Amino acid sequence: MHRFGRFLAWLGAVLVAVGLIGGFTALFMDADSNAVRLLTLVPLGFAGLLTGIVITQLHRPADGN
Repeated sequence: MHRFGRFLAWLGAVLVAVGLIGGFTALFMDADSNAVRLLTLVPLGFAGLLTGIVITQLHRPADGN
């Protein structure tokens, strides 16, 4: 579970970064529908990041990994 938590935390961080960078870039280029789709990745990524951090804190790594 510890490894899954780390994966989920990294995936959440990547989703937040892609959503913010891509969403605001599309917003400044007047592609509003694409901007809304990309900006919806931000709360999903934040939820994944938070869940990954909680899983990582609640489960210890097996065999000292």
